Parts: sequence; C-alpha cells; structure tokens
Amino acid sequence: MSEKQLTDKKIADILGASRTVLVEGLPSRGPLDLLSLRREVQERLQSSGGRPTDPAWTINRSIRFKPEHWHRLEELAEQVSDASRRVGPGQLAAILVERALSELDQK
Repeated sequence: MSEKQLTDKKIADILGASRTVLVEGLPSRGPLDLLSLRREVQERLQSSGGRPTDPAWTINRSIRFKPEHWHRLEELAEQVSDASRRVGPGQLAAILVERALSELDQK
C-alpha cells in the first residue's frame, strides 16, 4: 500500500484503533497535518472535466513567490495528490492561505 492510498480508516485499521476521533486545528506540523491537508484537498477540489478546483473560488490573481517557497508548495502538492486528483502548487497555496486567514480570525 503506497502512502498516497492511506485513508483515515486504513490508518485506524493498521494501528488497531477501536475508535477514532477527528482532531482539527492543532498545530502539530507533522504527518497528521499532511493527512488533514490531503483530506481537505480531496473534499474541496472538484473536477468538471478540467483541472479540479474549489467551486467557491471565483477570483483569479497572479502572485509572486520566493523560489524556495514555490518549490516547497510543489513538494507538498505532490504529497497530497493521488492518482485520481493532481493538485497544483497554486491550488495548495490558496487552501493554505484560507486556512491561515481562518486561524487569524479565531484569535
């Protein structure tokens, strides 16, 4: 089983969990963050024949990145992609910006 095929249920089965609890919003900065990000990408990005996108996104802007940040977005996009859904670094950047804004609003 490849890493990209892991789901919450499969992870629970592998770990022998008798129950699971969804924990969101914790600053773990570890593998659980990546799993959470992957789940959010899968839930939000929908395809209508072309590149998957979030239907709520209606504004298109071009923004600049430092090369090292863009490369990191490319790496993360590859990690949250799977065979049925390719995620681009720009799509991932939009989701991460929305997450950060939500966190700021909660403080």
